[in-house]
Amino acid sequence: MFTNLSGLNVEQLIEKQIELRQKLAQAHSMGMSSVAGQIQNMLEQVSIEIRTQSELQKLEADRQKNIDEGKDPDDDVLDIGSIE
Repeated sequence: MFTNLSGLNVEQLIEKQIELRQKLAQAHSMGMSSVAGQIQNMLEQVSIEIRTQSELQKLEADRQKNIDEGKDPDDDVLDIGSIE
């Protein structure tokens, strides 16, 4: 029971999460523990995908902000100290 999550936006993923939670509640109420376990795994996959896409959207918004401010959007420098 694998759910294909590619191509879904955050709103669609949230809808999928709600749908899976309803199915999980039904499986628990019917005593279908093996199916409930599979649905729980799918819910975890959806949650991870929601977090991933949210972070990617945030990074893209920050990049666009840098572009709008005239800064180099790809100028990511990690300063770990200066050499004397």
